[in-house]
Amino acid sequence: MSLERLAGDLFLNAESQGRDTLLESELYRLMAAAGIRVPACHVVPVTDGRLAGPVPALPGSRIVVKVESPSITHKTEMGGVRIVPNTPEDAARAASAILESVATLGGQDLLSSVSSILFLEFVPGEPALGGQVFAGLRFAPDMGPVMALGLGGLDTEEMSRTFSPGQSMVLYSPLLLSSQQALEKFSRSFAYRRLTGRTREARRLVADDALLPILDFFHLLASRFSSATESGFVVEDFEVNPFFVSQGALVAVDAFARFCRRTPQERTCDLDRVRRLLRPGTAAVIGASAKGMNVGRIILRNLLRDGFPPEDIRVIRDDCETLDRVRCCPSITSLPWTADMMVVAVGAAQVPQVITETVEHAKAASMVLIPGGMGETEAGREADARARTVLETGRAAGRAPVIVGPNCLGIRSRPGRYDTLFIPESKLPLPEGRYGKAALVCQSGALMITRMNALPFIDPAYAISTGNQMDLAIPDFVEYLLTQDDVRIVVLYVEGFKPLDGLRLARLVTAGRQQGKEFIVYRAGRTAEGVTATSSHTASLSGDFASCMAVLEDAGALPAASLTELKALLELATLLADKRFAGRRLGLISNAGFETVSMADNVDRGSGFTVPALAESTRTRIHDVLSRAGIAALINVHNPLDLTPMAVDRVLADCLAAYLDDPGVDAALLGFVPLTPAMKTLPPGSDPRGVDSIADPASLPNVLPALLTSTSKPVATVVDGGSLYDPLARSLQAKGIPCFRSADFGARMLQRYIRYRT
Repeated sequence: MSLERLAGDLFLNAESQGRDTLLESELYRLMAAAGIRVPACHVVPVTDGRLAGPVPALPGSRIVVKVESPSITHKTEMGGVRIVPNTPEDAARAASAILESVATLGGQDLLSSVSSILFLEFVPGEPALGGQVFAGLRFAPDMGPVMALGLGGLDTEEMSRTFSPGQSMVLYSPLLLSSQQALEKFSRSFAYRRLTGRTREARRLVADDALLPILDFFHLLASRFSSATESGFVVEDFEVNPFFVSQGALVAVDAFARFCRRTPQERTCDLDRVRRLLRPGTAAVIGASAKGMNVGRIILRNLLRDGFPPEDIRVIRDDCETLDRVRCCPSITSLPWTADMMVVAVGAAQVPQVITETVEHAKAASMVLIPGGMGETEAGREADARARTVLETGRAAGRAPVIVGPNCLGIRSRPGRYDTLFIPESKLPLPEGRYGKAALVCQSGALMITRMNALPFIDPAYAISTGNQMDLAIPDFVEYLLTQDDVRIVVLYVEGFKPLDGLRLARLVTAGRQQGKEFIVYRAGRTAEGVTATSSHTASLSGDFASCMAVLEDAGALPAASLTELKALLELATLLADKRFAGRRLGLISNAGFETVSMADNVDRGSGFTVPALAESTRTRIHDVLSRAGIAALINVHNPLDLTPMAVDRVLADCLAAYLDDPGVDAALLGFVPLTPAMKTLPPGSDPRGVDSIADPASLPNVLPALLTSTSKPVATVVDGGSLYDPLARSLQAKGIPCFRSADFGARMLQRYIRYRT
């Protein structure tokens, strides 16, 4: 019988008995069929609280006796495990003691749930750290099946919290990584190094050949019983804690599994309607005031400002013929065409009727729902439910539009020539930079516009606020962006996923990386772990945040650990998009000793970054620069280069140029403390002498652009100072040069991005 058939039969049998768990003996049978080592095992039924059969003979001087009940997960807590001498008398006494303990601690009802007693071969384990291994599969609502593999035993969860992420335990999706790829990921962990004798103790406990059958087994469970299949079953939890390391093999000595009836399906979307939303040829606006500047009127004027032809816009109003040179229609049904995009800026209570009329007459391919409150207050929840019902009915008939929102700022689409972000320009000035190849897709519109405001030198092609995700969600937009050559960098802010949308997003990220696109992801809500059952260690180890980020990172996303990191990585990705990332050899320069020390202290040598010695020709060139400046006697020329505060702007630029011509340097970080009188760092008009100004042609913001345009190597800068020097930092960024405000953070972020690109 095939392993898949056996698993299906076990689930069917358990279901017929009203169980949603498999018994431990059933799990041993299943694992044995997969070639996984398990103890010799005999099952003796229990009737009326007593053994209903003889005690079996087992090898060894000791045996393990366990209770078996679908209602008892933590056997030890019920006194349900005994290790005794291997004699019939001791085994029988142990079984009786277990049944008595269950009755005492759990009562007669729990005792009546006991189906059998297990008599197991005692497996001697390796006592050293690494002698117990944990393996568990959990079905996460957003990511689908997620595997956890690492150090096991009673302290599994504590070790997972104590070690750095990915060291005592690794998480991955068995639907996205093959067994061999999973083993490669595991090989980068301390757990693997400990198991295979690569730590200081250097004693090999197991070989890769002992791990692969386990990975193959869980891969089969995930692919056959946790994704869209005909089986109709989903493995919600299947964990072995622990496998004992015994004589070079891994032997399962405890196991638990829970399953349910379900056929999970990943969502799909109408990609053509998403295209019409993001690049509309026609637009309609509902809710624009004829008397004042309300949200709808601001959006209408934004359309006109951004070049959307007025003849291709209609305003839904029955009290005027035109508004801002745009023709009005008295009702949705009177629209002369099916609008590619309809923007709805009315109260939440009116939305269901707007959707109903639009769907019934097929008057929109897409809708942007601005109203807040839907799904959040009692009245809003009622409106939300009505709108969803209409949408579902219309979709079945092929007449429903795709919808973004509600409770969103909507979309700013440069290719689509429109902007529904209704924040006044006085509060959110238009970007100063050139139209870039970035797209922001955020569940929070407020987060999105604050990043845009903080990075005015970046003008994203798309800025999409998804809001409450009644219909369209983040993966739907990412799927569309994969078709767009004008988008290379995708920045995602995620607060939560619809079922299996995280897995779908991971698949899309993998496809996008193959196209050369980059994905920067910040996942909010990291403290709210999803736990499928209190009995599941796997759920505790692979909570929704941890599993989500592990799977997305495996797929090719660059995770941001904070909102500050999100901003920094977006800046690097956008401004260094056209640079060549050839390696991890860093050139470090500053006019302050503390910065060079800080940069060097933050070099991630564990990830292969180095601070190489400079070529002799580079050292000579730098020495000549310093000699011409009259400061050569003050400086030892080496990498990192600690320049004196007496160095003027041109000296820093010329030293950087020498670094960039050095074949042993792949990337550079240039820091300068701007308080030195030797440099031009002040905002224009701040120096009463009229000498110090970033507008001076000799200042770094005016000297560096030509130098950095001529090199393919990535360079970032650091300006460490107070708000007086904000214009200096902004001036560098506006000219395409990444600028951080502290050397340690700049060094870490530059390396994070280099690691991603290399």
